[in-house]
Amino acid sequence: MFSANQLIALLSIFVLLLFGLWGGRKFFAYLRRPDNQESDSVSQDVVEKQLDIDESKLLRTYFRGLSYVLANETDKAVAEFVKVAQVDSTTAEIYLALGQLFRNSGEVERAIRVHRDILLRPILPEDIRQQTFFEIGLDYKKAGFFDRACRAFEEIIKRNPKDQAARRELSSLYVNMREWEKALALYHNFPKSQDKTSIIAHLTTEVAKTAERSGDKKKALTLFKKAIELDERCVDAWLHYGDFLKNENQQQEALTAWEKAFLINPEFAGQVIDRFEKVSETEKERVVESFFLRHLEKYGEERKFNLAYIKWQIDSGRLREAELLLRKVLAKTGGDRETFYLAGQLLKATSPSAACDRKTYDLLVDDIFTAKFRFEKKYHCQKCGYKLDQMVWRCPRCSNWDSVNVL
Repeated sequence: MFSANQLIALLSIFVLLLFGLWGGRKFFAYLRRPDNQESDSVSQDVVEKQLDIDESKLLRTYFRGLSYVLANETDKAVAEFVKVAQVDSTTAEIYLALGQLFRNSGEVERAIRVHRDILLRPILPEDIRQQTFFEIGLDYKKAGFFDRACRAFEEIIKRNPKDQAARRELSSLYVNMREWEKALALYHNFPKSQDKTSIIAHLTTEVAKTAERSGDKKKALTLFKKAIELDERCVDAWLHYGDFLKNENQQQEALTAWEKAFLINPEFAGQVIDRFEKVSETEKERVVESFFLRHLEKYGEERKFNLAYIKWQIDSGRLREAELLLRKVLAKTGGDRETFYLAGQLLKATSPSAACDRKTYDLLVDDIFTAKFRFEKKYHCQKCGYKLDQMVWRCPRCSNWDSVNVL
């Protein structure tokens, strides 16, 4: 299926080719007409009539192909445009458009063959050569041959270092392949924007994580600080900077970094509280309680803050408080996987015992199982709506950074 933009682009390509090819054939027919040679006029008329017949067939073939594109009948459209390409094999633009049709219809191998054939031509304008490399790069990308796709886009940039479209495709591939330093080098050359600064901060954070894993702590520390300097609101950088500090036995500094991440986006309260588990056992209870007490007044109505608070209350044995708060959350927003899990943990902990009489327990069960639960994935992209189970900083579908958030 083609999007509206793809349809417009394809229609534009083929309409231009149609009139360009038709006008060109008329022009060359005129040049071939002998001047002042009446004896050839009859034969020339026959040639022109035959040319008109050929052009009429070509027109019908074009328009059939265009109608199939509009109807999203890709296979039929491809068949018609193959006929057009066979009529005039010298027109590289037709083959470029044909390769796009093959790729968009899922026939990536055929698209690659078509685009490779263009590059084999002995005489090829530089702009067509560049566009062909770009199309081959897209072919390889769709087929999952990322190394080959990278080589195609690298070839374009080698010939034209200012080609921003190729740079964007190549940087996206480097990110997919986790080649963070290569991606970072490309992003530094993009036009200045807020998005660019945010992405560079994320990429710098990824390079810092890689440096830490490889044992280069000095480089990791420098890069974590650099990422925060670039974008002070980068939650990714603050969280992992805190992890780094904790690993270096700088506990108070780590707590400060994690809390900074929470203040930037309270939706990540759960990730911050989970990190408090890394604190020494003697300090953990005090640290977590202090965190909730400091922020309860301001964030007490925030759902994710409350869910993290309930979890801690259950773990620390404050079951009555957890029960009341869970009921409040269920009544206000309904439930999801996380609240269902917390409900299960609370039921286990409050089974009829000295700590909870039968009546209280039954009321709790009723409240939990009459709530409306949504068993959806935990995170979603605010740009394209893609849902996933794990938190990532770049959406796997639309490739936007910082667009994934908790539901």
